[in-house]
Amino acid sequence: MTLYVLLVSLLTTAALYEVSRIVYNVFLHPLRSFPGPWLAGATSSWKAYKEVIKKQTLAQELFALHEKYGNIVRIAPNELHFGTPSAFHDIYNSSKRWDKDPGLYRTPGVASGSFVFLKYAQAKERREVLLPIFSKKAIKGLEHLVWRNATRLASSINNITATKSSVDLLYAFRSFTLDTIMCFTFGGCVNALDAPAFSDPIILAMDASLKMLPFLKNFPMIRDLIFAVPPSLVMRFVPNAEALAPRLYQVRDLIQQQLKGVLNCPSNLDQVPHQTLFHRMLDPQAYRSKELPDLTALQDEGFTLIFAGANTVADSLLMGHWHAMQNRVLLANLRREVLAIWPDLEIQPSLSDLESLPLLTATLKEALRFIPSGVSLTRVVPPGGAIIAGSHIPGGTTVGMAILHVHQAAEVWGEDVLDFRPERWFENTTENTTRSSETGDAEVVGSMSALRSDLDHWLVPFSRGPRMCFGMNLAWAELYIAFATMVRNFDMTIDGTTAEDMEWRECIAAYYPKRHLHAWCKPVQT
Repeated sequence: MTLYVLLVSLLTTAALYEVSRIVYNVFLHPLRSFPGPWLAGATSSWKAYKEVIKKQTLAQELFALHEKYGNIVRIAPNELHFGTPSAFHDIYNSSKRWDKDPGLYRTPGVASGSFVFLKYAQAKERREVLLPIFSKKAIKGLEHLVWRNATRLASSINNITATKSSVDLLYAFRSFTLDTIMCFTFGGCVNALDAPAFSDPIILAMDASLKMLPFLKNFPMIRDLIFAVPPSLVMRFVPNAEALAPRLYQVRDLIQQQLKGVLNCPSNLDQVPHQTLFHRMLDPQAYRSKELPDLTALQDEGFTLIFAGANTVADSLLMGHWHAMQNRVLLANLRREVLAIWPDLEIQPSLSDLESLPLLTATLKEALRFIPSGVSLTRVVPPGGAIIAGSHIPGGTTVGMAILHVHQAAEVWGEDVLDFRPERWFENTTENTTRSSETGDAEVVGSMSALRSDLDHWLVPFSRGPRMCFGMNLAWAELYIAFATMVRNFDMTIDGTTAEDMEWRECIAAYYPKRHLHAWCKPVQT
């Protein structure tokens, strides 16, 4: 009986505490005057219900919520989302050295790393260590590594085509980007590009793990318990671990094994002809403090860079190809443009040559505008508060804005914002678009050589400010080289994939729950 009374007492206390929190959030919280769904302001369970139970992408839901409530919407007791494009630059600004929100950045189960450091000072020191290997100059000097993987990508696609099968472009592009980022971080790749049908175990594990992330983000106590167990122990002691262990454990374990190979024999780095992540991170002279990070920090950095580097670029390539394959005139014009600098398939052009191609550049920018990114990269307003979108936001508030809401803002891009139109990136697009639709002539599109620069301010796939992605130079190189390789080598057509198949779910990275984009890739005659 005593145990029963104790249990009832505990449950009653918990219920009263939860009710008191709801009353405070609704009537007394500093954000109580900001509009939004009543339940969202009352409890964080509203977001959990949307993202975990209903499996919705909140960024998509927010378009309707901003229509209803205005430019600022309260989506959690202490979180605001902004809908006006200018707010993005108010938050992600080089002068705003705000902390990151642990609710989002602790989701992958790592506490350190360039992407997940909460404090600006920590991130700044790590960026200073790693920036040299991701500089424009460094990437230009290593473009042959990207070309090598692009050639392997084309070769593997040819092998699949020879079996009269279509190609899963999501896994193909993720294999390409995974091998590339592994080469840059560890000095060697996992050869995902050589796996049958691009189904390397780490590619499959990374894809399957995405489904877990909304749950881990919304239930931090359970997340912390899960990640308290080292992946190596799970993989060693769980029966049939490769089939049963959570996919994130498998991904982290695979990356840790790669890292151990480097740490157990550091002299292996001497055989790598270029600087890698660990050349820098294992060099005391690269740090102001002259102190090396511990093993956990090295693992965290490798994990976050590889996970982010393998997904985002691949997803941009996927979206670019999905839209381009629906526009035969665009594909034909892209091939003509690429052929002009790449007539002999065996003699590859330079990255600089590709960067000089206006239509290819415009197509890549439009692909990046369609990047499937619905995550709100949350920041914490400093104690003194801040002005965002013309409103005073109290200190301590979690604020953010999804890239999607900038890239789909009609006030920036026009009423055709949901249309994939590379010509929007050219001057005098109205005249050129009309002429192109009337004639379909390659020379007409080719005449649009003056690229606009004013829209670049609103193209933010790598975010902005002091915490923006420092891997963007590598990402651009991968985009140029992979897209040109696909256009030059193959005549591509969609194999049955529908618009419904291409609907993605925000799981920090994009997760495609239905059939992936499949394409027939007929080799182009040399």
